[in-house]
Amino acid sequence: MTMRAKVWLFVVVAIGFVFAMGAELFNGTRRGLSTRQHLSLIQDQIDLYGQMHNSSWPFVDALRHAQRDEADLSPLVREQDLRMDQAFTRLEALALQEAGLPTARNGQAWLEQTRERIALLHEAQHRWTLRAQDLARRVEEGGHLSPDAWWDLFQDFEQSVGDPLEEAIRAERARMAEYRQRWDERTRLGNRLAKLIPSLALMFVVGIALAILEPMQRALGELRSGAERIGQGDFAHELPVKGRDELAMLTRVFNRMATELRELMREKQRYNTLLEETVHARTAELASANARLERSLQQLQEAQGQLLLADRLATMGRLAAGVGHEINNPLAYLLGNLRYLQDELGRAQGSATEEEWRDMLAAATEACEGAERIQFILQDLRQFIRPDDTAVGPVELGPVVRGAAKMAAHEIRSRARLVEDCADAPPVRGNEARLSQVLLNLLINAAHAIEPGRVEQNEIRVVARRSGPGHVTLAVSDTGCGIPPENLPRIFEPFFTTKPVGVGTGLGLPVCQGIINSLGGELTVESQPGRGTTFRIILPIASEAGAPGKAA
Repeated sequence: MTMRAKVWLFVVVAIGFVFAMGAELFNGTRRGLSTRQHLSLIQDQIDLYGQMHNSSWPFVDALRHAQRDEADLSPLVREQDLRMDQAFTRLEALALQEAGLPTARNGQAWLEQTRERIALLHEAQHRWTLRAQDLARRVEEGGHLSPDAWWDLFQDFEQSVGDPLEEAIRAERARMAEYRQRWDERTRLGNRLAKLIPSLALMFVVGIALAILEPMQRALGELRSGAERIGQGDFAHELPVKGRDELAMLTRVFNRMATELRELMREKQRYNTLLEETVHARTAELASANARLERSLQQLQEAQGQLLLADRLATMGRLAAGVGHEINNPLAYLLGNLRYLQDELGRAQGSATEEEWRDMLAAATEACEGAERIQFILQDLRQFIRPDDTAVGPVELGPVVRGAAKMAAHEIRSRARLVEDCADAPPVRGNEARLSQVLLNLLINAAHAIEPGRVEQNEIRVVARRSGPGHVTLAVSDTGCGIPPENLPRIFEPFFTTKPVGVGTGLGLPVCQGIINSLGGELTVESQPGRGTTFRIILPIASEAGAPGKAA
């Protein structure tokens, strides 16, 4: 027998016993409920018979008191007759309900007998009620009744109706005793079956389980022993095959697996040699590839530095006209004052008056101021385009913002008012040249977003405030045209620009984002078309950012 057949036999036997137990429990429960209903209905009938029997004397006594009080007796008679009719109707309903129970014996015959008994009782009660009505009529007509008339009426009820009612009560009590006896017998039988069926089920299930598990355990032990020997390298070991069940099939598969493993070991030995040769060759190729990758990484790092410088130079190209204008003004009055000094000194030759000396001194002072202004502009430019300054440390945002604002002044002056509010910002951890490059790019972009000519109506605002624990937020806001929603996700992509060809390279914002990320910060943007744009730079505070290091 196969393992599948054994398992199915085990399942069928277990299900059979469970079904037998369930059927017996269901049948016993159904019979118990039906018997309980029988007992309840019989008790209801006994109660009705008793109520009808016990209601006779209160009725007769009520008639006697009504006669004494000279009251109307007819309503009492009608009320009693109605109560008795309702009681007999209820008795017939209870008998019909009992006859319909599944455990009723000879239900139809018993129902006919019960109905016949109820009809006889009803007829006797009706005759007695007619006699009571006759007595009541005689009283109402003024007839004289002896004192024993009402007692005779009660005695007549006991003989004609009461005795049959008592007989009916005894019959119902006998039936109740019979149903109780049947209930007890059924309960005892159910108890015996509840003990017998689980015992038989346990014996059969244990026997079948042993018949299944013992051969299985023996076969599995052999398989485990064989697996251990194969695991130790004995691929020539072969297990004995017994029977035709699934375990025998598994044993055959195991032996076939051992044979295939022997073949695989031979193939493995052949491939090991080839693999070692391949590994040596691939190792040499990997070493060469690593060297090339190191060279490529160095080139990428150099290209990254050149990209940052190229963006600065591109920004400087956009600022060239403005810077030339800023230098030309102080240079013009510097040259004029120097020529004036040259002419005056040539004419004076030691004979200059005090007023002429004051004029020459003022010209020299103005020349010095113009030269200093040119010097400051050139210092800002050198600071901005310095390519090798990558040191990270504390940076005051106020001077950086003012320096970037001076370099972008030519672009901003004709478009909007510039508002700076960085006085309360603590020093941040960063690089002055790189932050200046980021701010200059953002200021120029803000200026280009505003049409020239309406300076008083437009504003570019730079605000720095402490935000959150250990961070400062530098916001650059404008009231320009804003960024369309479809372009907003792409503004940090390299070479993406909405400016005309030759005006923008598309590298400014990507470079700015890379600089801020390398400093451990974050660059975000919010924009509403027609209402303006706000760029926010979040940087760590220098005193809470840890030891300074090198920018990434």
